[in-house]
Amino acid sequence: MQQSDINSQLYQIFLDPSRRTRQVHKWHHYFDVYERHFGGFRGRPVRMLEIGVYKGGSLEMWRKYLGPEAQIIGLDIDPACEAYVTDGTRVFIGDQADPAFLRRILAEVGTPDLVLDDGGHTANQQIVSFETVYPTMPEHGIYMVEDTHTAFWGGDFADRYDGQSFLDFAFDRCRSLQEWTMRRNAFDRYGTPPDQRVGHPTPVSEFCRTTKSISFYDSIVVFECGQRAEPWHEVR
Repeated sequence: MQQSDINSQLYQIFLDPSRRTRQVHKWHHYFDVYERHFGGFRGRPVRMLEIGVYKGGSLEMWRKYLGPEAQIIGLDIDPACEAYVTDGTRVFIGDQADPAFLRRILAEVGTPDLVLDDGGHTANQQIVSFETVYPTMPEHGIYMVEDTHTAFWGGDFADRYDGQSFLDFAFDRCRSLQEWTMRRNAFDRYGTPPDQRVGHPTPVSEFCRTTKSISFYDSIVVFECGQRAEPWHEVR
C-alpha cells in the first residue's frame, strides 16, 4: 500500500479527524510530495491558492500546516463552498477554466506563492488555470497539479479542442526547459564564460527563463518557478 511518512505533521492532520472540523479527500501517497515542495513555506506569510474546495477540510488542513501568517484562498464552482470562509481564508466561486475570473481573483488578492490545482480535473480546466496563473507567480513559487491520472480516463475529462491532456501539456513544457541546450549550434557559445560572450543571448520562451524544474510523481506534476540564465559548460 502506498502511503506517506507517518511522522509527517501534514499527514497526521489528515489521518486524525479530531484535528479538523471538515472532511478531506486525498490519496495517501500525496503527502510526501506536499512536504517536499510546500514544507519550506511553513510559518511564513505566504499566499496559497487552492483550486477545488470540496468539503472545506483541505483549506483547514493547509491553514494548520502553513500557520497563521499564511493567506489561504479557495476557488470552487460550487456556491455551497462559500460557507468555508474563515479569518484569513477566502473562497471565490467561479469556473477555473475562465481566464477572466482567474485574473479578477489575482487582481483582488495578489499573486499566489503556492498553487494546488485539485479542481475539476478536466484537461481544459487544468491547462487554462495553469496558463493564466503560472506566468504571474514569483520566483520562489510552486504550482502543483494533482490527480493527473484523469488524463487516462477519457470521457468528460478529455474536453480539450486540441485533444491534449494535462500530461501531454506538461510533457511539452519539459521540452521548453531544454530550449537553450537543444540548440547544437549554440554549444560553443555556452562553453564561453558568460561575461565573455558576444552578441545577444539566445532567445528562449518566458517559460524557459522562469522555470527551474518540473517534477513528475504518481498523479502529481509540480512546477518550480525560478529565474534562469544562459547555461555554461566547461572542462576542468
